[in-house]
Amino acid sequence: MPDIILLGDINIDINATLAAYPARGGEGIVHTVEYNTGGAVVNTAVALAKMGADIGIIGRIGSDTLAAQALADLQRASVDRSQIQVDSVVSTGLIYIVVNPDGERTMFSTRGANVFTKSTPDWESYFANARWYHFSGYALLAQPQHDAAIYGLELARRNHCRVSLDPNPEPAMRYAKIIREILPKIDTFLPNEHELIVLSGGKNFNDAIKDILDAGIKAVAAKRGSKGCVIAYADEYLEIPAFDIQVKNTTGAGDSFNAGVVLGRTVGLSWPASGVLGNALGAIASVTQASGIAETNVEKIVELIEKDMFKSQWQEWHSALEEVLAYLSAVQRP
Repeated sequence: MPDIILLGDINIDINATLAAYPARGGEGIVHTVEYNTGGAVVNTAVALAKMGADIGIIGRIGSDTLAAQALADLQRASVDRSQIQVDSVVSTGLIYIVVNPDGERTMFSTRGANVFTKSTPDWESYFANARWYHFSGYALLAQPQHDAAIYGLELARRNHCRVSLDPNPEPAMRYAKIIREILPKIDTFLPNEHELIVLSGGKNFNDAIKDILDAGIKAVAAKRGSKGCVIAYADEYLEIPAFDIQVKNTTGAGDSFNAGVVLGRTVGLSWPASGVLGNALGAIASVTQASGIAETNVEKIVELIEKDMFKSQWQEWHSALEEVLAYLSAVQRP
């Protein structure tokens, strides 16, 4: 059974790069198109698997050619697929992603079979030895997937398995009340800066952090793009810088950050080191024109850290950088 279980959407992503995003009613000329298996938790699962973690994913696909690609891609990434359900009526989720030259992306989504994910009796044994359960806010948008995600949360807590949640943009805007209600049951909350502010009712960033902690969350690891991340828990407030990279496509960067934080905490890294690892995985995912999660590996993370570690912004974080390098060195040993 897997060490880390993830629940959420399984999609096929169509990544299209444009010279410029068109005005409404206009036309955009696409330079390149790539098809990848995606979805927030799929991106996190693949990044974790590429870092050597034992991963299982729960979701639902259609019985179509898109599903065949998704299953094949997950198999290549060594992600356990035993709890992926197949819908005979509804198609696999599909997302069209338009990427601008600055790396920012706009997404158009059809969730398809994802929303019909249901809990099953097999989950009792599937969760029995897991150490971490991560799920996406998208799983809270519709039934029966909502109840399945919450059942997974209940099983995780029953089995003393730590839990993380990425609220994601649309759920944060539409279902803030539902998300806030479950925060006391979450160990690690993984919003980006905008989601955090929305969920706090428009407070400024620092007040939003305090508001979410006051709501009962144990720790917040907030993504801030080129400003790195902020990790807050108890009386600690850590502003961890970003790595110096040339951003080409941010698709999946936040999901890869989640993978770094979850992996760090699962293997016993400190919070500063887990934040560094999250920033590093997010950076690696951002430096290729296509979705960069496929490029994630231990060697690239080591190379990125060693390139940046003596720059001035990392001066107070050397011990965290060294902690991550020591862990990665142990992983690399035969």
